[in-house]
Amino acid sequence: MKRKIIHFVYRFRNTFLSMLLLVLLVSCLNDDDNNNNQPIEVAYVSIYHASPDAPSFNIFVDGRVINRNSFGYSSYSGYLNFFTGNREIQFKEVNASNALIDTTFDFQNGKVYSLFAINRLSNIEALLVVDSAATPATGKAMVRFVNLSPDAPAFDITLEGQAGAPLFADQSFKQSSEFKEIDAGTYTFDVKDAGASNVVLSSGDVVLRAGGFYTIITRGFTNPPQGNTNILSVEVLDSTYSIIR
Repeated sequence: MKRKIIHFVYRFRNTFLSMLLLVLLVSCLNDDDNNNNQPIEVAYVSIYHASPDAPSFNIFVDGRVINRNSFGYSSYSGYLNFFTGNREIQFKEVNASNALIDTTFDFQNGKVYSLFAINRLSNIEALLVVDSAATPATGKAMVRFVNLSPDAPAFDITLEGQAGAPLFADQSFKQSSEFKEIDAGTYTFDVKDAGASNVVLSSGDVVLRAGGFYTIITRGFTNPPQGNTNILSVEVLDSTYSIIR
């Protein structure tokens, strides 16, 4: 079935302020971790809700809720400061006690991570990606692609109007590419079935600033269940804030 619906959202970190997702370091810290004689070690973690049939969440770190407003589908936290070491991460439906996702990740000092809640609700899981990239050269930006659509095929990402090899090729569900360096400027990213020429989705114009880091995300259902409106879409996130720390 041909997919005609095109959706594009381009966000900076500050647009998430309305969600008021606040993580204080103390909220992620057990009492026995606190040593005032030592420098505080932190990691930087962003959180993104990409499970297209899951409810809104409350997010817990080491048993403490970190969001004031419910964290709905396609919500993005921007980068938050987390203490290092093993941290228990739980995603719970709002006003529920049982955790839909309950996992532990080991966060390393100074490293930057993206944490995605992914897959159908029946198989919901957490995907953690290390956001590792070199500082782009003068006049360049960094961009990557993450395929988070649970029922989509593998995709290629190409630049509209440019021939040659795809920018990102044959990337399946859960796959995250490395960052690639491209000239800063205004681009339209086309999402295509891997190895094909048909355009499935188009991002519309996206301005990539020199020195910036950007994540292209495909999300939603190619064939949504009855009553579900979270159709296949593409989003571009500005990941610059913490990666350049």
